Order: sequence, then C-alpha cells, then structure tokens
Amino acid sequence: MSAYCVNSEYPLFLSYDGSPVVYVDCREPENRFEIDTTDALSKPAVDDLLPAGLSLWPRGAAWGTPDGVAPSTDSVLAGFTRALLGAFADLYASLWQLTNESRSRTLVNSLPDWEADFALPEPCITEPQTEAERRRHLEHKVAAQGAISPEDFVRLAAQFGFVVAIEEPEAFRSGTSRCGELAEVANVALEQQWVVHVLDVPFEQFQTGIGEAGVTRLLDFDMGDLQCLFRRAAPAWTYPIFSVAPWPTPYLLATESGAVLITETGARLIAPAVAN
Repeated sequence: MSAYCVNSEYPLFLSYDGSPVVYVDCREPENRFEIDTTDALSKPAVDDLLPAGLSLWPRGAAWGTPDGVAPSTDSVLAGFTRALLGAFADLYASLWQLTNESRSRTLVNSLPDWEADFALPEPCITEPQTEAERRRHLEHKVAAQGAISPEDFVRLAAQFGFVVAIEEPEAFRSGTSRCGELAEVANVALEQQWVVHVLDVPFEQFQTGIGEAGVTRLLDFDMGDLQCLFRRAAPAWTYPIFSVAPWPTPYLLATESGAVLITETGARLIAPAVAN
C-alpha cells in the first residue's frame, strides 16, 4: 500500500489497492501575501525634507529667523539647503530599494547576486534563459528551500507547469506487516524512495527515415527541468523516482438515465480503465 498526494487538477486519480489519496490545491492564492515597505522616507522629494533640513541651522536674525519666526522656504538659505538635501533624498530612495532587493519577488538590480547565492542556473539547464525565466527559476528555487512534504513537491511541480502525483510506498516490516497484505517486499530502502508520477509527458520516438542511429534515442521523454529541480530539492535522505506511465482513466458508473451511482456515504462509484 502507498500514500498518494495528487494535483487537484486531476481529481479522478485512482489507487487500485485502496491506498489513501490526498488532493493538493495548487492554485495561486488570490490574495498573495505582500509586504509594503513604503513610508514617508521611501522616495522623498527634496521639499519633503526641507523643513527638517532648515531646522538644523542656527536660530536668530542673522539666519532669517528673528524672534522664533519660521524660516522662509524662498530664502537663499532655503535654496542652499535644498542643494544639500538632494543627496539625502537619493540616499533615502536607495535605502528603501534595498528592502525590495531582499525579496526574490521584488528584486530589481540584484538578480545576478541572488543567482550566485542559490547556485543558478541549475547545472541541467543548458539553454539560454530570458530575464523573465531567470526570475521565475529563482523564485521557484527560493520556494523549494522549504520543500519537505509531498504536498510541497506537488505544488512545486505545478509552478513549472507539470501535473504530478507523489507516491510514498509502504515497505514490508517484520513483526508489523502480514503476508498477503499490500506492503511491498524489497531489498532496498524502499521508504527512502518516492515516486513522481508525471501526467501527459511529451515524448519522442525513433522513426525510420527521420531518426539517426547512434544519435536519436529509441524513446525519449521531455520533463524539462523537473527532474533536475526535484533531485536537487529532495531531502538528502530520499531519492525521487520518475514514472511517465499513463495514468488510469476512471469512468463514473451511472444508470441508463445518466444518474451517477453513489455509495451510502455519498462517494461516487467509478470503473477504472487503464489507458493503452
């Protein structure tokens, strides 16, 4: 028996042996968490800083402030203060921009530095990438740092456009499992492996007259960078195994009038038919 976590885009996934199936919602949240770091000093204009700048000058008649009168913003001293404050306005804007560079989703100028920190591009990516692709891969790599559960990896695959089911096999244990049950007997650390079932993977077959012997593979599947990403993000004590076998296609059992048959608990009855 195994436990399955399946992308909810394929809600009719079957487990023939009655293994539990958990459907994972991989849709982007409508109200995605955002951090607003703006304040009065995020991108100030020079005139926004002028009152504070004028207050730093000495007081008195010689400075244009006799008897506590507020300094004029049209005075020569105010113009001189504006010239001094121009650099401070740029400094405040630059410091605020650092808060954007601290997040992979809002960075502007530090993409090469982030890529260096996260060892990007991945060694298995050999094609040139656009800046948008580089940013997307960086966001996914950052998100993958916390991937530890099957649900995390189902969502990670969805970010790359793949619909997957994660299977965690259950190994036979002496003293716990019983003969005739569905626990699997293996001579390897079965529970350190997990199976990634990928739906509708594009494939290429060798064709006579088109393929070239010694160059074109007899059969090749294109999973993009999914394998590379998963193997690098997988917990160190585990190893993902990829399966591109066709998924079973279930059919709802219905009466001649089209009414779907259900159990006493309301579950729909289905008849599986394995795709050729």
